[in-house]
Formats: sequence, structure tokens, C-alpha cells
Amino acid sequence: MKFYVSQLVETEKILPILRKYDVGLEVVQFANPYILDNRYEIMEIYKKELKDLYKNVDLIIHGPYADLCPASRDSEIKRITKLRMDQAYEVANSLGANKILYHNGYTPRTYTYIEWKNNAYDFWTDFIKGKNNKEIVIENVLDEDYELLDDLMKKTNKDNFSICIDIGHINAYSEISVEEWINNLSYKLNHIHLHNNYKDKDSHYGIDKGSMDVIRILKKLNDINNDITISLEITDLEQLKESLDILVKEGFIKLNTQK
Repeated sequence: MKFYVSQLVETEKILPILRKYDVGLEVVQFANPYILDNRYEIMEIYKKELKDLYKNVDLIIHGPYADLCPASRDSEIKRITKLRMDQAYEVANSLGANKILYHNGYTPRTYTYIEWKNNAYDFWTDFIKGKNNKEIVIENVLDEDYELLDDLMKKTNKDNFSICIDIGHINAYSEISVEEWINNLSYKLNHIHLHNNYKDKDSHYGIDKGSMDVIRILKKLNDINNDITISLEITDLEQLKESLDILVKEGFIKLNTQK
């Protein structure tokens, strides 16, 4: 299992973490449409901000999601969605990221499952054409069950097109257990977003602050696929550090002696 931290703070605040722990970095900045509009300039700035860690730390890019809908029935919304996602894919290539992540984008009860499944298959089949040089992973957000992701993966059946399970989103928005999600999607499970909450809202707390037994979930994941990547998507910097220390103590992460 390879662990990453999602960059939800300024780069200068995340650098000490990357130096202390043997973790990669999930870059969230390029999900912002303003940053995508200015991506060439900002990529150069970002490389300088990473200093000597650029090209010495594994990167994942979190793609854009605000106001986007890949399975929309509106051709113009799909066009803009694809444009933004293509821009982020370009960033992933330019920064040398190993994989890129996009949201599934489904809002419950706005589309029937039948229409969403058909539209999503058409969009993603078109989107992934020719994109063979990195992993493309699709994340659950408001999804109340795993049916839509399961259907999409079985229909597309492409080696580098797979699933990111966000366990915090499951805990907040789904009545189905995280374990059941994992069991049913394990055949296409590539990446995990790790954070906790008390099932009342999507809080993005540290792994020990919520109703889920995160360590038990990690042990289950390790038994299923020890090649999986996992990003800690924790908004509070101190809670992120505390969570990393817990993972070191539990033997999931090592302290870094080389960076």
C-alpha cells in the first residue's frame, strides 16, 4: 500500500510532511477552474514551490469537479466537462503524475439510473480514448450506492480505468457499509480517499475522529489489494499529522530518512 496526502493547504505547509513521512502527494490545486485557465504559468510556479521534491515525490492529480456533470443530457455541459477534464489530464502529463482522479458527478434523484448509466458510458468511453499512459480513477461523492460505478466499470472494461472509493463520502451519504462497497468494487479498486466523520456530514476529519474504524478498514484493504494507493484527505493540518503518526505506529507508513 502506498500512502499519499491530499494537498489542502499551501505548499510551504505540506513540504515538511513530505520530508518527514514516506508518502506521495495528491495535488488538488488544479481542480480549480481559474488555475486550469492559467495552468501553464501556475505549473511552473508549482514546480518551484515543490523545490527539490519535484520529480522526487510521487504525484496524483485531483481533477476538476465544480459544476461539472459527465453524464449530463445537455451537450454544452458535457462539452465544458470534457474540456476541463482534458485540461487537468494535460496537467497530469506535464507534472509527471502517476494517476488522475475525477468525480463520478451523480447527484441523487436528478437522473434516473437508466439515463445516467447510458450517458456516463458514452461520456467516459469518449474521454478515455487514447489516454493510455496513466491510471484514470472515478470517485464516489454523493452516491448512495455503488451501482453506477459498478455498471460503468463493467461496461467500459478498460485496464487503466478504475475506481476511487472515498470512505468518508460513503459514511456520510450511503446507508451501505464501507465493507460492502469494498467487497463489491474490489475488482476495480485502485485508490482510496481516507478521512473520518460522525455520519452526519462530510467533515474530512482525522482518521481517529469519527464513527469508522479506519485501521480495521485499512487492514481489510491490505488483504484485498496491497498495491492500492491511499490519500489522506484531511482538511485540518494538525489532524493530518496526528493521522500520519497513527499510521506510522500501526505499521502502514514509514518515516522518511531520504527526503
